[in-house]
Amino acid sequence: MNRLFNRNRMLIILFGIIILILLIGFSMTDRDSTTRAEQFTADAAAGSQMIINAPFDFVGSLFGTISRSFNAVEENETLRAQLEMLPQMQADIERLESENAELREALDVSSKQSYESINARLISRSHDQWLNSFTIDKGEADGLSQGMAVMTPEGLIGTVTRVNGGTSYVEMLTTSVSQNNLSVEILHDGSPVYGNVQKYDKERNLLVVENIKNRSGLASGDEVFTSGLVGNYPEGLLVGTVVEVENDEYGLSQNAYVQLVSNTDDIDMVFVIERSPESMED
Repeated sequence: MNRLFNRNRMLIILFGIIILILLIGFSMTDRDSTTRAEQFTADAAAGSQMIINAPFDFVGSLFGTISRSFNAVEENETLRAQLEMLPQMQADIERLESENAELREALDVSSKQSYESINARLISRSHDQWLNSFTIDKGEADGLSQGMAVMTPEGLIGTVTRVNGGTSYVEMLTTSVSQNNLSVEILHDGSPVYGNVQKYDKERNLLVVENIKNRSGLASGDEVFTSGLVGNYPEGLLVGTVVEVENDEYGLSQNAYVQLVSNTDDIDMVFVIERSPESMED
């Protein structure tokens, strides 16, 4: 009985091997279509592959999403920092444009004058002396000396009163120190009328020019320049414009009230005027 069972089992195995060989041989032949068995086997293999790959694809997609999230957070932080810097960058651009305009204006004014000038920048100005003085970044090493005139791009602003090695102290025209020996000429209809700056009227924010001859004909809008007759001031530095003319208390001469052309509240770039020996001899 056992022998018969073993023989039948062998026959079944041999028959299965023969069928498998036939199927393999049949599948290797050139055909335009596949059998249902092949289709079933291919579909089963593909389905199994999808099932096996699904967890790996899910994990890879999850890690990719997390990585993109971290990258997005970092990119957002970078963009936010750049956005926060925009106002500062805009302010820097406007400041540089303003400084360039001032430098071009100062260079243009300086190039039109016959005297030598030394460009400087305000570096210190105390609030309690706001209308009296300030410090600039040029000194004796740069050729500055006491008594030199100091101008803004608009006009005269003060006098160098103390010189250090690399800095200098400037007294503004609003103080009595800078007003000493300041002789001016006022042009009226092309003719000069001379006078002396005596004081600064702080209530009206105007220079007071005295000792002007009577019936000079001065009028509002006449321009005031340095005369070059006294001190180290060269001739022709613009000081301001006349806003009012009146007789003095004795009626012997006239006084002129002059508005400075320089903005005393906004001083940055200045240039110091060096009077040449030739002009002093003249």
